[in-house]
Amino acid sequence: MVEPVLEMRGVSKRYPGVLAVDRVSLRVLPGEVHVVAGENGAGKSTLMRLLSQVERPDDGVVLIGGEPVEFRGPRFAQRVLGVSMVHQELALAPHLSVAENLCLGEESARLGVVSRRADRRRASALLARVNLAVDPGRLVGTLPLADRQRVAIAKALSGTPRVVIMDEPSAMLTEAEIGDLFGVIAQLKAHGIAIVYISHRLDEVAHLADRVTVLRDGRVVQTLPAAQVSPEHLIQLMVGRDIDHLYRKPRAEVGDVVLRAEGISRRGRVVDLVECTVEVRAGEIVGFAGLVGAGRTELARAIFGADIPDAGRVLLRGREVHICSPQQGIEAGIGYLTEDRKGEGLALALPIDQNITLANVPLRFGAIDLREERRIALFRRDQLGIKTPSVKRPVRVLSGGNQQKVMVARWLQTKGQVLFFDEPARGIDVGAKAEMFDLMGRLASEGRGIVLISSYLPELLTMCDRIIVLRTGRIAGELVREQFSEQRVMQLATGSAAESRCDPHWSAETTTAGEAQRS
Repeated sequence: MVEPVLEMRGVSKRYPGVLAVDRVSLRVLPGEVHVVAGENGAGKSTLMRLLSQVERPDDGVVLIGGEPVEFRGPRFAQRVLGVSMVHQELALAPHLSVAENLCLGEESARLGVVSRRADRRRASALLARVNLAVDPGRLVGTLPLADRQRVAIAKALSGTPRVVIMDEPSAMLTEAEIGDLFGVIAQLKAHGIAIVYISHRLDEVAHLADRVTVLRDGRVVQTLPAAQVSPEHLIQLMVGRDIDHLYRKPRAEVGDVVLRAEGISRRGRVVDLVECTVEVRAGEIVGFAGLVGAGRTELARAIFGADIPDAGRVLLRGREVHICSPQQGIEAGIGYLTEDRKGEGLALALPIDQNITLANVPLRFGAIDLREERRIALFRRDQLGIKTPSVKRPVRVLSGGNQQKVMVARWLQTKGQVLFFDEPARGIDVGAKAEMFDLMGRLASEGRGIVLISSYLPELLTMCDRIIVLRTGRIAGELVREQFSEQRVMQLATGSAAESRCDPHWSAETTTAGEAQRS
């Protein structure tokens, strides 16, 4: 038998009021991809933090190469034990360059002087391992989220890793970039490096995994060879119930135009928006599709007021509104669920109840009504199934999926007429995804206009009434449900089909793939 490179025996971890990991045993073999699956709050991320020595277990033992290891922290785990981790919430310094992030704590120096040239060479070699072509001198904070994710993966590959833990590494990547990631994983496997992989995408489990361990409520449900696990069986193990439809768009009567954004233009760091015009009707779910850097998020932020456009105007129910800040966007009736919940979406140090009411604070006689704030938080916790024993816990201790639900609760509380959901299913499990999309359908049925921004085409194709495709800051075309297909969306996103900007009647069948593009 092959000896495991990493093993856990009866490991537990407790937090106040929560047993996050309960007597878990796990064996990871050299050169295998071992997927750890489970709902949000099942204990996956906590287990990975224990493996990488970000946190100390309360009970049990961890063995590397058959030898018990003592807890000395993540730096010891990576440098000495060869166990590194790519966190779901990226652990990068945005104000430092790519090279400085990749060499942080391990700078090349001679006579006490750091060699920036040597660090850049080393950074370039690490970036090449993840097929990322960016200037090592560029600030990390100026990179798109997808590129930041790959920088984090490159950082985990520094040194001589024996085990690389990846917590939702593909969540911010396009399909092409995911293919590159799979290529990197295949190279690591070929060199005998083990991968512990957390993912909520069932197709990734089938494509990558050698074995799968399923967690539920902090305990191991079962460990099976991936070839013996069907998607349906995996879902049953994860959530303890059947989920017939992960994505479903209920019938909703589409009404009048509730939002019209005309000629939105803005010069930005990542992409320039150029004369983008979109409409959203009451009861309608409109999708924003496109490759990373196409301008989907930038357009949503410009409409909401997070970024001020250089030109254009916004009309709500036919009335022009002037939005120069998120507060004005909220007051006008627009909500925006950001894709970056850690950096922009949540006040991590504040408790759950304050995060939920942050955009619409309940007041009484000019002071915060603490009783009403608690009532609202408890109602939203029960409504959305936020797993927490107390709404006074800091939101930072919640799992990624439960943090996402807190952000949704905030925007439900504002009662906005138009809600932008930017990558709402990123980093959440299949059960929570079903709940999230069911909620979006119900909001549309109530007469709200919904905009869904997603890099995962099945979500857009099954949930949306219309899909607007962006490319390099421009609207490349628009598809109605009868025209939906992955091929048509990708033709527009990549520029392999003729463009018809802002034309709701555009059809891929009326053009030829060889037509010239308008710039």
